[in-house]
Amino acid sequence: MNCSKLFLFLVPVLFLLNLENILGQHISIDEDYSDWEAIPSYSNEGPGDAGTGDIDFIDFKITNDDRFIYLYLEVGSEILLQQNHNITLLIDTDDDPATGQAYSGIGYELSYNMGQRKGEVNLSSQTSINSYDIGLVSAPTVTSTRFEIKINRDAEINGVALFSSESISLLFRSQSSGGDIVPDSPSAHSYTFIENTYEAESYSMDKHDSDDLRFMSYNVLQDNLFEPNVKQNYDRIFKAIQPDIIGFQEIYNHSGQEAAELIREFLDGEWFHGDVDNDNLIVSRYPIINETAVMGNAAYLLDIGQSQVFVIVAHPPCCTNDEGRQEEIDAFMAFLRDSKSGGGFDLEDQTPIVIMGDMNLVGLNRQVKTLLEGDIEDEATYGADFIPDWDGTPLEDAKPSNPGLPTTFTWYSENSAFSAGRLDYIVYSNSVFELGNHFSLHTKTFPQDMLDLFSLERDDTFNASDHLPLVADFRRPQTTSFHTGPDIPNQAELNQNFPNPFNPSTEISYALSNPEFVSLEVFDISGRKVATLVNGIKTEGRHAARWNANSAASGIYLYRLKTSEQLLTRQMVLIK
Repeated sequence: MNCSKLFLFLVPVLFLLNLENILGQHISIDEDYSDWEAIPSYSNEGPGDAGTGDIDFIDFKITNDDRFIYLYLEVGSEILLQQNHNITLLIDTDDDPATGQAYSGIGYELSYNMGQRKGEVNLSSQTSINSYDIGLVSAPTVTSTRFEIKINRDAEINGVALFSSESISLLFRSQSSGGDIVPDSPSAHSYTFIENTYEAESYSMDKHDSDDLRFMSYNVLQDNLFEPNVKQNYDRIFKAIQPDIIGFQEIYNHSGQEAAELIREFLDGEWFHGDVDNDNLIVSRYPIINETAVMGNAAYLLDIGQSQVFVIVAHPPCCTNDEGRQEEIDAFMAFLRDSKSGGGFDLEDQTPIVIMGDMNLVGLNRQVKTLLEGDIEDEATYGADFIPDWDGTPLEDAKPSNPGLPTTFTWYSENSAFSAGRLDYIVYSNSVFELGNHFSLHTKTFPQDMLDLFSLERDDTFNASDHLPLVADFRRPQTTSFHTGPDIPNQAELNQNFPNPFNPSTEISYALSNPEFVSLEVFDISGRKVATLVNGIKTEGRHAARWNANSAASGIYLYRLKTSEQLLTRQMVLIK
């Protein structure tokens, strides 16, 4: 198996029938609706036909791939999709009005109330379901007029396939008095599943460049990080991710020092810590030179070598407490504003900014606006609005995706009525930091070969916490030219491994000037080959490989990159 830890998984390519041709389109449930623009409406009702109801359905789209059904819904005014309304999705899963429950000319087998977060399936018998039974994920989790939803095509209820036909009929209805429906005439609409193919696309959990800084945000569920029965789950997670800077939430009963000592057990090396007496701790391979609490959240200043980085680790109030959540986001964004203008941490110009944590963004989207755009709601208390990035633009939302899924959820709890959703964020100053690899680790849906590749087990993230670890790599300002194309050297390069010395694993990055067959091998000091990390054709540009030396002895090792024209060698030190 290729130890570069590149995992190939199938990414769906959607084909949309458009009369005379086929238009390829891939949908992601990521709060970016541009991928829906080429999809024609299943039913476009337009505004103004809501009657006396509180919901006015505007537009409804549907498409699919071999794994999922995707839905797009637009309504006339802002709502919170997962509560405070009675929007129900009805699907005639066999497209037969003579079976299932009769409604408006269709016979539906699946009924799911979005606002009450529960549903029923009528196949061989009537069964109550939740979102996890059918793989339903929606976005966003904050108020909006537009939503996107995915459902698993291979869902089974009591061992019976839910979608047994090549076509379905479906509708949304508002069950409030005088409520709207889309389509207006459901029996006149039917959707036939499109035939698709999957294209193999490479994916790596490694850094794209070994010099990148890897940030990790993780809500560890009320000190669960320290529970002995899940220690092995966390150990595998941290070894697979290899973070440089970790922002923890929900560590209430343990100190930053205790968290750093535990991470040192998992990853070895020197780890620094920050702790401001709330649940938002930081553990870092880089020294913390300033720290302060900001209304239940935490601000830290780190020394990353030739520059500093400003980090906020945040955990505002949950659930229906919109007022408290807005106040805390106002407060820490105001601290950022003041730190940029001589107050707070008195930041140097162009200091990179990263804000990460469980933001609990499950209410008004006003809070997202404050987080990204610096639009303070309570200006009387927290001062004027400001533009948070150094170049006069909003902060950028990294939106780490779930590998192998068309989703960006960060919270997952099968025992909850709430479906998987994006509660955790990493946002950053993209005028200074360039985003590299980024993902949200969800091991339950990993194919087995990916789990094997990273020495993970399927239930690792599920057992560890109801939140997923978020990862985002950033290019240091000193080591990047902020190029827009691939970084292609004039000749092959082999970089020093990182970390070095190391135990038990290290990353080796290299770069190629042309696509060619290369090998990357590891030798002990006597010249005996102990590992082959790469042996195949690689594209031009930068690559990274990881050597896990669990079975190797302490000592000096050589690693060699061989191309058609060059033979490059460096040494590294394993200390156990």
